[in-house]
Amino acid sequence: MISLNSLTLILVHCMKLHQKISSTKLTQLICENKVADFGVYTGALESTNTNAFDGNKGWKSARRWQRKSWIFVGIYTPEVSIGFAMVDAGYLGKAFCYVHFNDGSAALENGIDKPFGFDANFEGNLDSAWQLGNYKILPQGDQQYRLQYTGKKFELTIDFSDQTNGLSFVCPSEQNSKRPFHFTYKNALLPMQVQLKQGKQQKSYTDVLGSLDFSKGYPPRHTTWNWLSFTGETSDRIAVGINLVDGFNDNMENAIWIGDDVQLLGEVQFDYQAPLAQSDWKVSNQTDSLLLTLAPKGSRKENINLQLLKSKFIQVFGEINGKVKINNGWVTLKGHGVMEEHESFW
Repeated sequence: MISLNSLTLILVHCMKLHQKISSTKLTQLICENKVADFGVYTGALESTNTNAFDGNKGWKSARRWQRKSWIFVGIYTPEVSIGFAMVDAGYLGKAFCYVHFNDGSAALENGIDKPFGFDANFEGNLDSAWQLGNYKILPQGDQQYRLQYTGKKFELTIDFSDQTNGLSFVCPSEQNSKRPFHFTYKNALLPMQVQLKQGKQQKSYTDVLGSLDFSKGYPPRHTTWNWLSFTGETSDRIAVGINLVDGFNDNMENAIWIGDDVQLLGEVQFDYQAPLAQSDWKVSNQTDSLLLTLAPKGSRKENINLQLLKSKFIQVFGEINGKVKINNGWVTLKGHGVMEEHESFW
């Protein structure tokens, strides 16, 4: 007979299997109307088609009121923080980009919201051509991508190639919910080329490293998270990228890219005080093998209340320092990135 303590250990172990990278190569998110097993898989998926869960795709369907998909690219350097995103929230299309200069120069920002901005049959995959207003994401073939924003005040173009160290996360959405899953693909340390044009002035950021977030699924109606995206290096000048999330996707997507290796970091917790844009942020994991601190150098925030849609977040940019335990030895880290507090009803 199994004791209560033994049963508890077995259940905990089963619940945390997703904290290991599966040796199985996952090619499809949904097969025969069933979602792939929750877990962490290497590489991007060939298909993230969600037809089986999208209903008739009318304006009352799950496609319009539950399914969300987005692509976000972030670049964080000692000189500048750059973000570019396009979001298909079903009943709302959204896009934004920003360029924040760490020397205190005026930030460049733009955003657009358009009800039902994407067609009902738009799948919103990583290899889809996305367009909303003056924003475009254009796959160039062979995992090459171009992101473009063309506005009156500035123009921004980002070219990059997705590499082999990406991770796919198939996550539960929430307990006791009709929303079946949420999927996200993350990659970091991707070489990127950036062109920024302001009037007659043009600036290039070449061979900077950035991160990629492609997400698609059915997140909870009320979604909250803390998030960190970091790009830097070790004391031995080895490139490091980190993605951390608490409160979302079952705390599965916490990973570090260090050189040519990628490892999971387990569950994390964020620690910060008000005012959020002026206080240091800290993040650590439950195994005490990670500690990062951000000193703010800038921030951006949003507070939207459209009754059906509510979105409130603050992103704090700055220098990040810390350490991580790799193979039982501590490695010091230094770089730049962003930490975020987010809440939405969508």
